[in-house]
Amino acid sequence: MRITPNITMQNSLYNIQRSRNLLDGIQEKIASGKNYNRPSDDPVSARLLVGINDKLTAGEQYDNNIKKANIWLEMTNTALKGITDYIYQAKSLAASVTGGTSDVNIRNNALTQIDAIKQQIVDMGNMQHNGIYVFGGGVTGTAPFTMTGPPYYQGDDTELRVELGPGSTETMNLVGSQVLTPDEAASQPFGSTNVLQTLDDLRTAIQANDVTGIQTGVQALYQAGIQLENAQSTVASRMLRLDGAAKMNESTRNTLLTVYGNVQTADYAKLAVEMTQQQIAFEATLSSTAKISQVSLLDYL
Repeated sequence: MRITPNITMQNSLYNIQRSRNLLDGIQEKIASGKNYNRPSDDPVSARLLVGINDKLTAGEQYDNNIKKANIWLEMTNTALKGITDYIYQAKSLAASVTGGTSDVNIRNNALTQIDAIKQQIVDMGNMQHNGIYVFGGGVTGTAPFTMTGPPYYQGDDTELRVELGPGSTETMNLVGSQVLTPDEAASQPFGSTNVLQTLDDLRTAIQANDVTGIQTGVQALYQAGIQLENAQSTVASRMLRLDGAAKMNESTRNTLLTVYGNVQTADYAKLAVEMTQQQIAFEATLSSTAKISQVSLLDYL
Protein backbone atom coordinates (compact mmCIF):
# COMPACT_ATOMS: atom_id res chain seq x y z
CA MET A 1 0.00 0.00 0.00
CA ARG A 2 1.37 3.36 -0.98
CA ILE A 3 1.61 5.97 1.78
CA THR A 4 1.11 9.37 0.22
CA PRO A 5 2.07 12.67 1.85
CA ASN A 6 -1.65 13.47 2.11
CA ILE A 7 -2.35 10.33 4.18
CA THR A 8 0.63 11.07 6.39
CA MET A 9 -0.60 14.59 7.02
CA GLN A 10 -4.16 13.41 7.79
CA ASN A 11 -2.83 10.91 10.33
CA SER A 12 -0.74 13.61 11.92
CA LEU A 13 -3.71 15.96 12.22
CA TYR A 14 -5.81 13.15 13.70
CA ASN A 15 -3.13 12.48 16.34
CA ILE A 16 -2.96 16.18 17.18
CA GLN A 17 -6.73 16.41 17.61
CA ARG A 18 -6.84 13.24 19.68
CA SER A 19 -4.05 14.43 21.98
CA ARG A 20 -5.71 17.84 22.27
CA ASN A 21 -9.08 16.25 23.18
CA LEU A 22 -7.45 14.06 25.82
CA LEU A 23 -5.68 17.08 27.30
CA ASP A 24 -8.89 19.14 27.25
CA GLY A 25 -10.74 16.29 28.94
CA ILE A 26 -8.23 16.21 31.80
CA GLN A 27 -8.37 19.99 32.16
CA GLU A 28 -12.19 19.86 32.27
CA LYS A 29 -12.10 17.28 35.05
CA ILE A 30 -9.70 19.43 37.05
CA ALA A 31 -11.86 22.54 36.53
CA SER A 32 -15.17 20.85 37.40
CA GLY A 33 -13.89 18.45 40.05
CA LYS A 34 -15.91 15.71 38.34
CA ASN A 35 -14.77 12.62 36.49
CA TYR A 36 -17.83 12.64 34.20
CA ASN A 37 -19.45 15.83 32.95
CA ARG A 38 -21.73 14.30 30.31
CA PRO A 39 -23.17 10.82 29.67
CA SER A 40 -20.92 10.30 26.66
CA ASP A 41 -17.84 10.45 28.90
CA ASP A 42 -18.71 7.00 30.27
CA PRO A 43 -22.28 5.72 29.69
CA VAL A 44 -21.98 2.94 32.30
CA SER A 45 -20.72 5.27 35.05
CA ALA A 46 -23.24 7.94 34.03
CA ARG A 47 -26.09 5.45 34.41
CA LEU A 48 -24.77 4.47 37.86
CA LEU A 49 -24.61 8.12 38.94
CA VAL A 50 -28.14 8.82 37.69
CA GLY A 51 -29.40 5.80 39.63
CA ILE A 52 -27.67 7.05 42.79
CA ASN A 53 -29.17 10.52 42.34
CA ASP A 54 -32.64 9.00 41.98
CA LYS A 55 -32.15 7.05 45.21
CA LEU A 56 -30.89 10.13 47.04
CA THR A 57 -33.94 12.09 45.88
CA ALA A 58 -36.24 9.30 47.05
CA GLY A 59 -34.38 9.24 50.37
CA GLU A 60 -35.05 12.97 50.84
CA GLN A 61 -38.77 12.31 50.32
CA TYR A 62 -38.67 9.48 52.86
CA ASP A 63 -36.99 11.82 55.35
CA ASN A 64 -39.69 14.43 54.79
CA ASN A 65 -42.37 11.77 55.30
CA ILE A 66 -40.76 10.67 58.57
CA LYS A 67 -40.52 14.25 59.84
CA LYS A 68 -44.17 14.87 58.93
CA ALA A 69 -45.28 11.67 60.66
CA ASN A 70 -43.19 12.48 63.74
CA ILE A 71 -44.79 15.90 64.12
CA TRP A 72 -48.25 14.36 63.68
CA LEU A 73 -47.57 11.66 66.29
CA GLU A 74 -46.06 14.16 68.73
CA MET A 75 -49.21 16.25 68.51
CA THR A 76 -51.31 13.10 68.91
CA ASN A 77 -49.32 12.11 71.98
CA THR A 78 -49.72 15.58 73.51
CA ALA A 79 -53.48 15.36 73.07
CA LEU A 80 -53.61 11.84 74.52
CA LYS A 81 -51.65 12.87 77.61
CA GLY A 82 -53.95 15.83 78.17
CA ILE A 83 -57.08 13.70 77.72
CA THR A 84 -55.69 11.07 80.10
CA ASP A 85 -55.09 13.72 82.78
CA TYR A 86 -58.65 14.99 82.42
CA ILE A 87 -60.05 11.46 82.64
CA TYR A 88 -58.25 10.88 85.93
CA GLN A 89 -59.48 14.26 87.16
CA ALA A 90 -63.04 13.18 86.40
CA LYS A 91 -62.42 9.84 88.13
CA SER A 92 -61.09 11.60 91.23
CA LEU A 93 -64.05 13.99 91.21
CA ALA A 94 -66.54 11.12 90.90
CA ALA A 95 -64.77 9.19 93.66
CA SER A 96 -65.25 12.15 96.00
CA VAL A 97 -69.04 11.75 95.71
CA THR A 98 -69.12 8.00 95.20
CA GLY A 99 -71.13 7.51 98.40
CA GLY A 100 -73.70 10.03 97.26
CA THR A 101 -74.54 13.37 98.87
CA SER A 102 -77.73 15.17 99.71
CA ASP A 103 -76.02 18.55 99.37
CA VAL A 104 -77.29 20.01 96.12
CA ASN A 105 -74.46 22.56 95.97
CA ILE A 106 -71.82 19.79 96.07
CA ARG A 107 -73.57 17.92 93.32
CA ASN A 108 -73.97 21.07 91.18
CA ASN A 109 -70.29 21.90 91.63
CA ALA A 110 -69.38 18.35 90.55
CA LEU A 111 -71.65 18.66 87.51
CA THR A 112 -70.01 21.95 86.51
CA GLN A 113 -66.57 20.36 86.71
CA ILE A 114 -67.68 17.29 84.75
CA ASP A 115 -69.01 19.56 81.99
CA ALA A 116 -65.74 21.51 81.91
CA ILE A 117 -63.66 18.32 81.78
CA LYS A 118 -65.77 16.93 78.95
CA GLN A 119 -65.39 20.19 77.00
CA GLN A 120 -61.60 20.05 77.43
CA ILE A 121 -61.50 16.44 76.23
CA VAL A 122 -63.60 17.29 73.16
CA ASP A 123 -61.37 20.29 72.40
CA MET A 124 -58.26 18.13 72.58
CA GLY A 125 -59.93 15.51 70.45
CA ASN A 126 -60.52 18.24 67.84
CA MET A 127 -56.85 19.25 67.70
CA GLN A 128 -55.68 20.32 64.23
CA HIS A 129 -52.36 20.22 62.39
CA ASN A 130 -52.07 22.46 59.32
CA GLY A 131 -55.85 22.69 59.20
CA ILE A 132 -56.37 18.91 59.37
CA TYR A 133 -58.04 17.27 62.37
CA VAL A 134 -55.57 14.88 63.97
CA PHE A 135 -58.23 12.37 65.05
CA GLY A 136 -60.64 12.87 62.14
CA GLY A 137 -59.28 10.18 59.83
CA GLY A 138 -60.09 11.12 56.25
CA VAL A 139 -62.61 13.82 57.25
CA THR A 140 -60.79 17.15 57.10
CA GLY A 141 -63.52 19.78 57.06
CA THR A 142 -65.54 18.81 60.14
CA ALA A 143 -64.49 18.61 63.79
CA PRO A 144 -64.53 14.89 64.66
CA PHE A 145 -65.98 15.15 68.18
CA THR A 146 -69.11 16.85 69.49
CA MET A 147 -70.38 17.52 73.01
CA THR A 148 -73.76 15.99 72.27
CA GLY A 149 -74.39 12.44 71.18
CA PRO A 150 -74.60 9.70 70.36
CA PRO A 151 -72.98 9.73 67.96
CA TYR A 152 -70.17 11.79 69.43
CA TYR A 153 -67.74 11.07 66.57
CA GLN A 154 -68.16 12.69 63.16
CA GLY A 155 -64.92 11.49 61.53
CA ASP A 156 -64.18 8.19 59.79
CA ASP A 157 -61.81 5.24 60.22
CA THR A 158 -59.32 6.19 57.48
CA GLU A 159 -55.71 5.40 58.35
CA LEU A 160 -53.19 7.94 57.09
CA ARG A 161 -50.06 6.07 56.03
CA VAL A 162 -46.66 7.40 54.98
CA GLU A 163 -43.86 5.67 53.10
CA LEU A 164 -40.69 5.31 55.16
CA GLY A 165 -38.60 3.46 52.57
CA PRO A 166 -38.92 1.06 49.65
CA GLY A 167 -41.89 -1.18 50.49
CA SER A 168 -42.08 0.17 54.07
CA THR A 169 -45.02 2.23 55.42
CA GLU A 170 -46.37 3.32 58.78
CA THR A 171 -49.70 4.71 60.02
CA MET A 172 -49.27 8.18 61.48
CA ASN A 173 -52.74 8.77 62.88
CA LEU A 174 -55.04 7.17 65.45
CA VAL A 175 -58.70 6.71 64.56
CA GLY A 176 -60.60 9.01 66.90
CA SER A 177 -63.47 6.60 67.47
CA GLN A 178 -61.02 3.97 68.74
CA VAL A 179 -59.56 6.45 71.21
CA LEU A 180 -62.63 8.11 72.74
CA THR A 181 -65.81 6.50 71.41
CA PRO A 182 -65.13 2.82 70.61
CA ASP A 183 -67.98 0.51 69.70
CA GLU A 184 -68.27 -2.21 72.33
CA ALA A 185 -69.65 -4.60 69.73
CA ALA A 186 -66.44 -4.42 67.68
CA SER A 187 -62.91 -5.53 68.48
CA GLN A 188 -61.00 -2.44 69.61
CA PRO A 189 -57.21 -2.03 69.77
CA PHE A 190 -57.09 0.09 72.93
CA GLY A 191 -60.26 -0.59 74.91
CA SER A 192 -64.05 -0.45 74.67
CA THR A 193 -64.95 2.50 76.92
CA ASN A 194 -66.91 5.31 75.28
CA VAL A 195 -65.36 8.17 77.24
CA LEU A 196 -67.86 10.86 76.24
CA GLN A 197 -70.86 8.60 76.89
CA THR A 198 -69.33 7.63 80.25
CA LEU A 199 -69.04 11.29 81.26
CA ASP A 200 -72.66 11.92 80.27
CA ASP A 201 -73.82 8.85 82.22
CA LEU A 202 -71.74 9.95 85.23
CA ARG A 203 -73.26 13.41 85.07
CA THR A 204 -76.76 11.90 85.08
CA ALA A 205 -75.87 9.67 88.04
CA ILE A 206 -74.42 12.55 90.10
CA GLN A 207 -77.42 14.74 89.32
CA ALA A 208 -79.81 11.97 90.49
CA ASN A 209 -77.51 11.09 93.46
CA ASP A 210 -77.42 7.54 92.04
CA VAL A 211 -74.68 5.83 94.08
CA THR A 212 -74.58 2.72 91.89
CA GLY A 213 -74.38 4.82 88.74
CA ILE A 214 -71.57 6.93 90.21
CA GLN A 215 -69.59 3.82 91.19
CA THR A 216 -70.10 2.39 87.71
CA GLY A 217 -68.84 5.67 86.25
CA VAL A 218 -65.71 5.60 88.43
CA GLN A 219 -64.90 2.09 87.23
CA ALA A 220 -65.57 3.05 83.62
CA LEU A 221 -63.23 6.06 83.91
CA TYR A 222 -60.55 3.79 85.34
CA GLN A 223 -60.86 1.60 82.23
CA ALA A 224 -60.88 4.73 80.06
CA GLY A 225 -57.54 5.77 81.58
CA ILE A 226 -56.04 2.41 80.65
CA GLN A 227 -57.51 2.78 77.17
CA LEU A 228 -55.79 6.15 76.67
CA GLU A 229 -52.50 4.77 78.03
CA ASN A 230 -52.73 1.92 75.53
CA ALA A 231 -53.17 4.48 72.76
CA GLN A 232 -50.10 6.35 74.00
CA SER A 233 -48.09 3.10 73.92
CA THR A 234 -49.09 2.61 70.29
CA VAL A 235 -47.95 6.14 69.45
CA ALA A 236 -44.65 5.55 71.25
CA SER A 237 -44.00 2.33 69.32
CA ARG A 238 -44.72 4.07 66.01
CA MET A 239 -42.37 6.92 66.88
CA LEU A 240 -39.69 4.36 67.75
CA ARG A 241 -40.15 2.75 64.34
CA LEU A 242 -39.90 6.15 62.66
CA ASP A 243 -36.65 6.78 64.49
CA GLY A 244 -35.28 3.45 63.27
CA ALA A 245 -36.36 4.23 59.71
CA ALA A 246 -34.70 7.65 59.89
CA LYS A 247 -31.42 6.09 61.01
CA MET A 248 -31.65 3.47 58.25
CA ASN A 249 -32.28 6.16 55.62
CA GLU A 250 -29.35 8.20 56.92
CA SER A 251 -27.07 5.15 56.74
CA THR A 252 -28.24 4.43 53.18
CA ARG A 253 -27.73 8.06 52.20
CA ASN A 254 -24.16 8.07 53.55
CA THR A 255 -23.37 4.86 51.65
CA LEU A 256 -24.77 6.27 48.40
CA LEU A 257 -22.85 9.52 48.84
CA THR A 258 -19.65 7.54 49.40
CA VAL A 259 -20.19 5.51 46.25
CA TYR A 260 -21.10 8.66 44.31
CA GLY A 261 -17.99 10.41 45.53
CA ASN A 262 -15.75 7.47 44.66
CA VAL A 263 -17.13 7.37 41.12
CA GLN A 264 -17.59 11.07 40.38
CA THR A 265 -15.16 13.09 42.50
CA ALA A 266 -11.96 13.87 40.62
CA ASP A 267 -8.61 12.73 42.05
CA TYR A 268 -6.52 15.87 41.57
CA ALA A 269 -3.18 14.21 42.28
CA LYS A 270 -3.85 11.52 39.70
CA LEU A 271 -5.14 14.05 37.18
CA ALA A 272 -2.06 16.22 37.66
CA VAL A 273 0.19 13.28 36.70
CA GLU A 274 -2.04 12.43 33.73
CA MET A 275 -2.06 16.04 32.62
CA THR A 276 1.76 16.21 32.70
CA GLN A 277 2.04 13.00 30.71
CA GLN A 278 -0.57 14.10 28.19
CA GLN A 279 1.07 17.51 27.83
CA ILE A 280 4.35 15.79 26.97
CA ALA A 281 2.55 13.49 24.50
CA PHE A 282 0.79 16.46 22.91
CA GLU A 283 4.01 18.39 22.50
CA ALA A 284 5.69 15.30 21.01
CA THR A 285 2.87 14.99 18.50
CA LEU A 286 3.22 18.63 17.52
CA SER A 287 6.97 18.19 17.14
CA SER A 288 6.71 15.09 14.95
CA THR A 289 4.04 16.75 12.79
CA ALA A 290 6.26 19.76 12.33
CA LYS A 291 9.08 17.55 11.07
CA ILE A 292 6.78 15.67 8.72
CA SER A 293 5.51 18.92 7.25
CA GLN A 294 9.07 19.87 6.29
CA VAL A 295 9.51 16.74 4.11
CA SER A 296 9.74 17.56 0.39
CA LEU A 297 9.80 15.53 -2.81
CA LEU A 298 13.59 15.45 -2.66
CA ASP A 299 13.40 13.29 0.54
CA TYR A 300 11.73 10.55 -1.51
CA LEU A 301 14.28 10.62 -4.34
